[in-house]
Amino acid sequence: MQRQQDWHTEAYKGLEVHVTALPKDGRDTGWDYTVRITQPGDDSSSEAELTAESGDEADYPSEEAAVEAGFMRGYSMVDAMFQ
Repeated sequence: MQRQQDWHTEAYKGLEVHVTALPKDGRDTGWDYTVRITQPGDDSSSEAELTAESGDEADYPSEEAAVEAGFMRGYSMVDAMFQ
């Protein structure tokens, strides 16, 4: 059975940062994240111009840790847009 994505959303510098965590490689140990940056009000599942995945070899120990890391990555992506 496929796991339902649980998106978390926070407003940041006039944009919305959406983060979801999924078990790494479908396992129950180690987590990855996906980030989407959208205009305010856009749905987290809609196509986003800026999307990122963890892209590292880190196994985040919990879903919460992966979400936190995803927001940090999302904030840095937004910051880079305004430099």
